[in-house]
Amino acid sequence: MTAARLRPDRPLTRLLDGLPAALAVVVGAAAMIVYSVGQWRAMQVPSWDLAIFSELAKAYSRLEAPVVPIKGEGYNLLGDHFHPLLVLLGPVWRLFPTPLALLVIQDLLLAISAWPLTRLATRLLGRLAATVLGLFYVLSWGFQGAVASQFHEIAFAVPLLAWAAVAFVEGRWRSCALWLAPLVLIKEDLGLTVLMAGLAIALRGWQGAAQQPTHRGPAWWRRLSTARLGVLVALFGAAAFLLTVLVLLPALSPSGTWEYGLTGGGGADTSLIARLLSSEVKLQTLGALVGTAGLIGLTSPWMALVLPTLSWRFLSSNEFYWGWQNWHYNAILIPIALGALLDAVARLQAAPDAPATEVPGTPTPGTQQPDPEAPHATPGWSAVPMWARWAAALGVVLPLATGLLTLRDLPLWSITRSGYGAPSPRTQAAAQVMDLIPAGASVETDLGLLAYLVPDHTVYWVGTSEVDTDYVVVDSLSSAWGGNPPTDAAAWATGQSQNGAVYELVLDEGGYQLARRVS
Repeated sequence: MTAARLRPDRPLTRLLDGLPAALAVVVGAAAMIVYSVGQWRAMQVPSWDLAIFSELAKAYSRLEAPVVPIKGEGYNLLGDHFHPLLVLLGPVWRLFPTPLALLVIQDLLLAISAWPLTRLATRLLGRLAATVLGLFYVLSWGFQGAVASQFHEIAFAVPLLAWAAVAFVEGRWRSCALWLAPLVLIKEDLGLTVLMAGLAIALRGWQGAAQQPTHRGPAWWRRLSTARLGVLVALFGAAAFLLTVLVLLPALSPSGTWEYGLTGGGGADTSLIARLLSSEVKLQTLGALVGTAGLIGLTSPWMALVLPTLSWRFLSSNEFYWGWQNWHYNAILIPIALGALLDAVARLQAAPDAPATEVPGTPTPGTQQPDPEAPHATPGWSAVPMWARWAAALGVVLPLATGLLTLRDLPLWSITRSGYGAPSPRTQAAAQVMDLIPAGASVETDLGLLAYLVPDHTVYWVGTSEVDTDYVVVDSLSSAWGGNPPTDAAAWATGQSQNGAVYELVLDEGGYQLARRVS
């Protein structure tokens, strides 16, 4: 690789070069938080995930194991997915005991991931291109789907992948490895993502990429070559995945097994490739991903990090996993794709027949590495061959075109509509329901008020509960009932009891019914 020429390190220059990244973070955080607050006020509940993770955060805030009654009596959520890093939510809940706090934390995690990638884009492409790329990134389809589907553990993986991608492009291999390591504590399948990242690092080592100079750490760490470091990272990711799915999850799961093995939807005689591409929506997801990588990103080994996530999603029979417009699993694809795009741009800037200037953040053997966070490098595109310039331009334009073409199909577009974020017409009725349930009482309910009841109550879900709770809440408009809700919550709860409990109806208002156990 080559690198850009350096401008004088003046305070004003540093300030101006930091503006694209700051703008991306602020705009992204503001837009996502406005959406989340509006969604919360309007009482839109796309799934039970927010309530589940709220119970987890509440347990961690009490220094307890993450037992989540919504999943089942005594259910340890670490046996569902392996995400011990979510212990960081405990202090958040202690300070702000509301599920809305988790939504805001997710919004901030996604937004802050724009900082390192936009700073790298500034060094490679200049301020204008970096600004539009940063805004596209932070408002991308993958992030919008994650925000709309509410909190999920993968939010913690996004900034780690963003900083790891920048370290990879800049040839800071050890930094890249350190950013990647915590991914195995966020979700079990991310061990396979770390495996692919290790192979990408090793490939760069085998291709003769410069070794990062270091003067810290033990001797074996300082002597570790790029290729060997990559192999070590790959082995670490594979070992973490196997340990988690074969030992830790079965030990913690009530079923004694890893509960998320693949189930194909195409029949036993369907080939692997046919199953992977068996639906038009899968091809649409691939198209959106290729557009995000600007097509040229496919030439980067970093792009291989998307393969584990795409594979388990496309092989699953759950159609929610396939799409590009919603759900949260697309979020981790975005920093990978943009990182691959910027890696391709950096290598185009180092085209073979370009003059040998230096690449920002990539050290020349035997020299001291420049500070990769110093935003004072300006790309020398005038010295780059014309074909490389056109390829880089394509890489920048395609993501922007993808963003513009999908703009009206994505959740954040609803913010532009009149009345967005207004309280739900059912807010008053919901408040009546919750006011009648004493703090500390146990409640069985459907999706409608599931997350809203978590702060002050022990909450169970109607689809998994086998407990006679103190109260039962039925929301006639909840999707949990498949369009056929009980007409009498008390009669339904009494009939469901396995221990002869009897319930009486105490409120029927605004589509909500509240039943109280009387015996």
